[in-house]
Amino acid sequence: MPKIPTFASTGRITSEPTGVISNSNISLNQNIGAALEPLVDFATKAYVKEKKLEADNKAYALLSDMYIDQKDLNGKIVQKGLFTIQSETSANGEPTSAAEYNDIETNKLYNYFKNSKFDGVDNYTKKIIASKFFSTAGILKTKSLEGSRNTQITDSTKIDEDYISKEAITLKDVGPVYFQIYNQKVIDRITANTNYDEGQQKILIEAYTKFGAATLAESMVNNQPILFKQALEKGQFDILNPEEKNTLIATADANILQSKFGALTSALNLSPDAPPDLLTKAYDEISKGTFGGNQDLQKLYQSLSSSEKSAFSTFYNKKARTLKTDMQFSMLASNQIFQLEAAGQTKKVIEDMEKSTGVYDQKIEELFGKTPVILEQFKVLNEKIVNTNGISASSFDGNSEIINLILNDDINLVTDKFVLPGESGEPKSIVERYESGVNLADLKFLSNILDTQNKNPEFKATLEPFFNFINDFKVPVEGSPALKFIDDGFDKRLNNFKYTMYQRFVNGIEQGMSAKTLIDPADKNFIGKDVLSFMPKANDVFADIIKKIKKEKEPDNTIKQPQKSELEIKYGTLTYKEYTETIEYQNWLEQTKKK
Repeated sequence: MPKIPTFASTGRITSEPTGVISNSNISLNQNIGAALEPLVDFATKAYVKEKKLEADNKAYALLSDMYIDQKDLNGKIVQKGLFTIQSETSANGEPTSAAEYNDIETNKLYNYFKNSKFDGVDNYTKKIIASKFFSTAGILKTKSLEGSRNTQITDSTKIDEDYISKEAITLKDVGPVYFQIYNQKVIDRITANTNYDEGQQKILIEAYTKFGAATLAESMVNNQPILFKQALEKGQFDILNPEEKNTLIATADANILQSKFGALTSALNLSPDAPPDLLTKAYDEISKGTFGGNQDLQKLYQSLSSSEKSAFSTFYNKKARTLKTDMQFSMLASNQIFQLEAAGQTKKVIEDMEKSTGVYDQKIEELFGKTPVILEQFKVLNEKIVNTNGISASSFDGNSEIINLILNDDINLVTDKFVLPGESGEPKSIVERYESGVNLADLKFLSNILDTQNKNPEFKATLEPFFNFINDFKVPVEGSPALKFIDDGFDKRLNNFKYTMYQRFVNGIEQGMSAKTLIDPADKNFIGKDVLSFMPKANDVFADIIKKIKKEKEPDNTIKQPQKSELEIKYGTLTYKEYTETIEYQNWLEQTKKK
């Protein structure tokens, strides 16, 4: 059995309690407060550091904002920042006012932050902000005032240059008599500028004096070359170096010679719309050296050296050529204006003729009374249309040849005369070809093309591919070539096709489509989608031919009542009874009975 342990006392009281034994070394002479003092000191210092950091953060955050402009919610500046104040101070060319401006704006900036941004900021932080702000503002002010002084120098130099430039202009306008006054003003201005030292003043005075002399000299050699050479001889341009003088003298001599040439060719100073014979006469007088009998001009010409006479020949020939070109251009322009007006007028008259089968001669007189050629042609045309009731045969091929001439600018008006390939005899205009392969519809179509082309010369470029398209589709529309000369519908079908396609083409162009698009069979806007409908039916063609042949074989048993105009031409004024008694009528009657 285990033995129960027993406690044996030593009889000594110990200071150590039972349980945990402490290792503390606190002296018996110390208390708890003294022992904790280092810990309290550490915590206190840490707190101070934290508060100082908080204050610094607030201070530097506010100071950072003070550099930039302060804006409201709409983006409008309500207070300029240090950067803006510094920039505007530097840009001010008056250092005194710049310094005042800087102080005022700096104080305004601080007060703005003090009144609106310092809420909740302790006094300690406020003192930090004020100290650092005004310290920085002072440094920036010093730097910006340096910039202000530099701006002052720059502005002063610009003012000097502007002032002296204007004085130089005055010198140029007034002439040499103002030279002394100009020089004195230069001296006064440069010496008054404290930004220049004595060496700079000397250099600038000389430079500006020379600038004035050069400005005056350049003006005089171009406008008063003779007076320039006189002033040069008097020593008024001695400040210029020899090379500069020689260049100016050469220019003056050249201008003097040009002035002589101008006087000798004054007869060529004609307006572009002057009669060409005046140019011819003036040129002949100059080339012969007679100058219309003007003795002064003759003497002036004789005073020229051989080389100057050679140069003069080149001069007046060039001047005459230029004037001739101007005259030709003027005539061309006038002709173009006439063509434009005439094309519009003829187009309108032809349209009226087509509607009414003729018009009043009075209207033709009103429009073309000042152009006899056009007047006469339209009077004859009007008479033809009245007599034929506007019925006339058309030749598609003949009209195609006319269109080619229009596209080549060989025809500009319906009254322009021309000869078609294979023709002989006198040229005829489109108007004169009425009843000779041209009908009213053709006249209207062709006059419309001419009017459009005169209004817009670029229109021709779109017409060329259009008529190429017409020629490409001509064959299927015309029918059998073998029947061409006996098929009365040949020209009618082709013209109908051409006029229809043309209207579609013009409409497409007006809608902004390209010519290439409109005549491209693969394009959705192709104008000839229904080309098959224009092709002739064989049965119809043959039926018309047979009908035509039968009609030609049938005798004409009707007595033709002669036109009054025919009777008057052949016999004078006759009654119908009198006409039936003529030999011509009797012969016709016998031939009819035999048939």
